[in-house]
Amino acid sequence: MATRICICRVSAGIIFVVGVLLLVAGLVIVLGVFPNIVNNQINDGKVLGLNDDGTLNSFTDSWVNSKYISTMQYWVYDYTNTIGIMNRALYPDVREKGPYAYDEIITMDKVNFSANGEFMEFRQIQTFVFNPNKSCPGCDPYKDKVLIPDMGFQVGVDSLDSTVEGILKNPLAVTLCQKLMEARGNPDPVKACKNLATLIEGELGTLISLFNVSPFVTVTVDQLLFSGYKTPFVDKFINEALGIFHFIFGTPPSPIPNPPIQLNPLNGTSDIINTVLTGKTDPLQAGFMTEFRSISNNSLFNSIGNTVPPMWWPYANKTYCKDPEAALLITGTNGDYFKNFVKKTDVLPAFVSDVCRTVHFVYDRDVTVKGFKGYRFVMPASQFDYTLDENCGFCVPLKYGAYEYPAQSGCLPSGLLDISGCTGGPIIMSKPHFYQASKVVTKFVPRFKPTYDNDETMLDIEPNTGTVLQAQKRLQINMLVNQYKHIRSFSVMRPGAYPLAWVNESFYMDQNTIDQLNSQLFGPVNTVNTICWVAVGVGSGLIALSIVMVIVSFCCFQEDHHKTS
Repeated sequence: MATRICICRVSAGIIFVVGVLLLVAGLVIVLGVFPNIVNNQINDGKVLGLNDDGTLNSFTDSWVNSKYISTMQYWVYDYTNTIGIMNRALYPDVREKGPYAYDEIITMDKVNFSANGEFMEFRQIQTFVFNPNKSCPGCDPYKDKVLIPDMGFQVGVDSLDSTVEGILKNPLAVTLCQKLMEARGNPDPVKACKNLATLIEGELGTLISLFNVSPFVTVTVDQLLFSGYKTPFVDKFINEALGIFHFIFGTPPSPIPNPPIQLNPLNGTSDIINTVLTGKTDPLQAGFMTEFRSISNNSLFNSIGNTVPPMWWPYANKTYCKDPEAALLITGTNGDYFKNFVKKTDVLPAFVSDVCRTVHFVYDRDVTVKGFKGYRFVMPASQFDYTLDENCGFCVPLKYGAYEYPAQSGCLPSGLLDISGCTGGPIIMSKPHFYQASKVVTKFVPRFKPTYDNDETMLDIEPNTGTVLQAQKRLQINMLVNQYKHIRSFSVMRPGAYPLAWVNESFYMDQNTIDQLNSQLFGPVNTVNTICWVAVGVGSGLIALSIVMVIVSFCCFQEDHHKTS
C-alpha cells in the first residue's frame, strides 16, 4: 500500500511539473513570443519593393493590381426656384437626382523604384463606367437634365466686373471723363463721372441679359460630371459681342476659346506621378506620400518637395498663421491603406487629392466587416473649422463676401473648404448636405437633412495590418456664387456655396483580399492561438489532476495509517 501511495505521489509530482510547464509555455508564447513574431511578420510584409527576380513583391502587387470593388455614386442637384433666387433673394431649393453609379476601375502604371529602394513612383488612373444596374431606376446620365448654377458665368462676370472696374477707375479714363464733363458745362465733373461709372457697372447685368445669358444653365448629368458643357456666357455673350465689335470696325473675328466645364475631367487619364516611401527604413511609413509632379510639367500640379504648390493655399504663409506650413504639408498615404498596429488614439493622415490637402482621420467606433474586427475612422468636423490654429492656412478671404460676411472679410464659415487655388474655378468642398457645417451654412438649403449614416466619410480599418476593410468617401461639390451689389441684375442673389452634386466613392474587399488576410495572417494567428490556449488548458488540467492525486494519496495514507494503528 505504501509503495502504491509513493508511486501515486511521484506521478502526481511529474504531472504537476508537466502541467506547470505547459501552462507557462502556453502563456509565454501566446502573450509574449508570438505577438512579436506576428508583428515582425506584418512589418516584413509591409514593404513596397521587388522580388529577387524583378517582379513586384506580394504587398506591392496587391496594391498595384488591386481587386477591391470600387463604385462611384453621384447625386446631382436640380434647381427648382431660380427666378426666386435671382429676383427675391430666396434660399436655393433643389431636387436630388441619383444615384448615378459608375464602376470605378483603378489602374497603376509607370511604377519605378529609387536606386536605394526607399522611394516608389507611380501613376494612378481612374476610369468610370456607367452601371445602370447600380443606379436609380430609369436614370440615364446622357438624357437626364438638371438646372444648375453656371460656373462659367460666375467666372466670366467676375472677370468682366474686375476689367470694367479697372477701366473706369483708370486715372487716364477718369481724367478724360472729367474733361468731357467740363466741356459739356457740368458743374461737378467729379461727381458726374462717379455717377456714370456706377451707372455703367450697374447696367452690366442688363447688357448680359440682352444676349439671353443667365446665372443658371441646363445641362445633362453626363455633361456636368464627365463630358463637359460650354458656358453660354462665352459663346452667347462674349463672342457675340466681340463679333458685333469686329463687324462694326471691319476687323477679323477672334473668338475667345470656350473649354468644356465638368466636375471630373480626368476620366481614364492622369498627368500626375506620385512618389511614396516604400517602408524599407520604417514599415510604419510605407506608402506615405512625399511629393508629386506633372508629366506635362504643369506648375499647378508640381509639389515643392513635400509641400503642395503654394498657389493652392496662397494665404498659408501669412504671418498670422502660427504654423504656416500646416496647410501645405504632404503627409500620410493616399488612403488605400494605413500603417500597421493602429490604435484608437491614433490620428491617421491621408493626402486626399479631391480636397487638395492632407486630411487627419480620428477613431469613431469598433466595427466588424465580413468577420474581421476593425476600427472605424472618420473625417472630423475640425478639419473644416477655421477657428482652429491648424486650419489657418486653408482660409481664403472672401473677395465679395458670402452668407452674412461682408466683402474682404475672413474665411468661409466652418464646414466649407475653398479649393479654387487648386482647381482654377470657384469650387467649394463640404460634406454632403453640409453635414457638420455651421448653422449659417446648413440653413442655406432648407431642404437638406444631413445625417451621420448618409453623409460621413468612413474608413473601416483592420488595426493589425492597416488594411482598409471598407470605405465610404463622401463629399459634396459646391460652387461659390458671389453677390455683385453694384450690378443691379445680380445684386439680389444670396452669396454662398451652391451645391452641384455629392459623391460617395465606396471601396469593398474582394474575396481574394479576404482569403489573403485569412491565409497570410489570421489563419496562422488563430491556429497558434488555439494550440497555445489548448496547452494552457491541458496544463491547467494536469495541475488540477496532480493536486487531486496528491489529495487522494494523502487520504489513502491516512486511512492506511489508521488501520495499522
